Amino acid sequence: MSSQSPYETPSQLLRGFEHRAKKRFGQHFLTDPRILDAISTLAGVGAGDRVLEIGPGCGTLTLSLLQHGASVQAVELDRDAIAFVREALEPYWPLTIVEGDVLRKDLSVLLAGEADDGSGGPWKVVANLPYNVATEIFFRLVEQRERIAVMVLMFQKEVARRLVARVGDDGYGALSLMCRLHCDAEIVMNLPPGAFVPPPKVHSAVVRMVPLVKTRIEDEVQRRRFIKVVKGAFSTRRKTLPNALRTIGLDKDEVAAALEAMGLKTSARAEELGFEQFVALSERVTLPV
Repeated sequence: MSSQSPYETPSQLLRGFEHRAKKRFGQHFLTDPRILDAISTLAGVGAGDRVLEIGPGCGTLTLSLLQHGASVQAVELDRDAIAFVREALEPYWPLTIVEGDVLRKDLSVLLAGEADDGSGGPWKVVANLPYNVATEIFFRLVEQRERIAVMVLMFQKEVARRLVARVGDDGYGALSLMCRLHCDAEIVMNLPPGAFVPPPKVHSAVVRMVPLVKTRIEDEVQRRRFIKVVKGAFSTRRKTLPNALRTIGLDKDEVAAALEAMGLKTSARAEELGFEQFVALSERVTLPV
């Protein structure tokens, strides 16, 4: 970092922000340089990489990404944080701060353009997400999967476990299947409340995701069928699948026959079927137009 900047460590950034900030938006900041470095490393961030960061706050993770050699574009809603990070980091690094709510931004625009070498290669997304909208942001990001090489995202631990769950695991559900449809995902770090300043009331986890450009179901029509069946199946998960899928207009007897043809009981419920079984089921039933 240039010697002109007084902020060269995460702790210095936090102290500077605490002194100036008037509002927090419920933010919880990571300040341990070892954790921040590990997150950047898990994303494989290196010289020349383009990184989209969502919710930089006071810039502690931003600093780590920059120190790893990345060119960072950060989206932030908190005007106090924007003003602080612009003064503390933007003049000294390849950093651009975009003001606003990421859910109201056109991600295809944010993730456009060419890299420094003119390649226009894929982005990396690294973020300590605001937990109340984390899954919504995840779904927005996977819509841009062709532009993203890897995502390393912080979630509430319970949500992280739901994302990576497989059939038979606690938390397995529609979110698990949507995550598996779009990417390879694994929990790579668990963090207690004490890792943050101020400590949140929940435990957190970092999930590393590699988006699949064509998803696990390449045909777009069949992919839409799969998504509709999964959502219908878990909308009333206590019901058997023949009854649950009536909510999306499927014939109860047809669903029962499809399950039998797959070697499953007609009394099966949504949480008993794995990804491939849901693919097979969605191919065997007739969805209403």
